[in-house]
Amino acid sequence: MTEQHSHGLRVVDDFYRALRAKDIDAFAELWTADAVYRVPTTPDGVPGEFAGRDVIVAGLGGFFALFGEVRLTWDAEPMADPQKVLATWTMEVDLLAGGTYRNRGASLFRLEQGRIAEFSEHVDTAAFLTVFSARAGAVRRFFELLQERDFQAWGELWHEHGTLTMPYAPQGLASLIEGRSEIAAAYRRLFAVYEKAETELTGVHPAAGSDTVCVQYKVRATLRGGSAYAGENIALFRFRDGLISACHDYFDPRRFQDVVDALPGPQPR
Repeated sequence: MTEQHSHGLRVVDDFYRALRAKDIDAFAELWTADAVYRVPTTPDGVPGEFAGRDVIVAGLGGFFALFGEVRLTWDAEPMADPQKVLATWTMEVDLLAGGTYRNRGASLFRLEQGRIAEFSEHVDTAAFLTVFSARAGAVRRFFELLQERDFQAWGELWHEHGTLTMPYAPQGLASLIEGRSEIAAAYRRLFAVYEKAETELTGVHPAAGSDTVCVQYKVRATLRGGSAYAGENIALFRFRDGLISACHDYFDPRRFQDVVDALPGPQPR
C-alpha cells in the first residue's frame, strides 16, 4: 500500500470520527473549498447535492442539531486510484426529539491534495426519512405534554431564547412572549383556567428545505365555571439547536377572548 493510499484511509477515518463525535470543526477541516457532497437517491423534498465546503458543513450542522448520542462503525478500503476510498458503514443515532435513527450504506470519497473533493453516499432512503421527521416528532410531543400538563418537560422543548408570537392576540393578551421561562409561566397560567382541555392534531406538515413545521390543530376546552372554548388553529414552529426557537400561533381572537377574560389579573400586551 502506498503512502497516498494510507493517507486516504486516514482521512476517511477522521471523517467518521468527526461524525461520531459531532465535531463540526474537525469535519470542516477535511473538505476542499469547492467540494461536492452527493446523495444520489433521496426522499422527495430532500436535496441530493451540496456544493462548497461552507454549504456542506452548514447542512451537516443542521443534522447534528437533531442528534443525541451517535454510534457509528465503518470499514474503509482503498481503490486502485490512490485518490479514491470506498467505505461501508452502519449508524445508530438517538434523536433528541425521541426515537432512534438507524441506517447503513456505502460511500465513495475522492481526494485532492489530501482533502475530500467529492463524496457520494448511498443510504436507505426510507430510514433516512426518520431524521426529517424529528422536528415533526418534537411538535407532536409539544401537544402531548400540554395535554398531560407536564410543563417541566414541555419547557425543555423550547430554546432558552425562544419566542411565542400571537399575531391576532385578543384584548388583554400579550402578542409576543420572549424566553423559555416566560413562555412556560404563561402556559401554566393559561391552563389553570381550564377545567378540561383536549387538542387534536389535524395536520403536521414539515416544510421542504426549511426547519419550519406547520401544524393544524383543534382545541376543545371547558373553563373553570363551566363555559366552553373551541377553536381550529394553525401554528408555525421553527427550530434552533434541535429546540423550538419560535412559534407563531394563529387563532380566532373573538373565540379566545373568553379564555383571556377568565385569567386572573390584567394581562400585558
